[in-house]
Amino acid sequence: MTGAFRPAADTGVTVADDASVVYLARLPGGPLVVLEGPAARIWVEATTAPAEGWVARVAGAFDEPEEAVCADVDRFVVELQGQGFLEPVPAAGA
Repeated sequence: MTGAFRPAADTGVTVADDASVVYLARLPGGPLVVLEGPAARIWVEATTAPAEGWVARVAGAFDEPEEAVCADVDRFVVELQGQGFLEPVPAAGA
């Protein structure tokens, strides 16, 4: 089982033990990017199995309905992909 997304091949990632902070860097030269709060939660849930329902898990962490956060979550994931930090996990059998 995998997450919906994974770190890009040249992305170094460190997640705090309580998952409240995520440190990202494009290797080898950076820069270092720090994700906190909702940004860290989005990263953790997007990259943690199971892929199904990960946006709902983000919403649940903040006691919000999925529909209320979906657009913002999608926008942030697109931003992370554009910066080269995140890539989608291919569907099984694709």
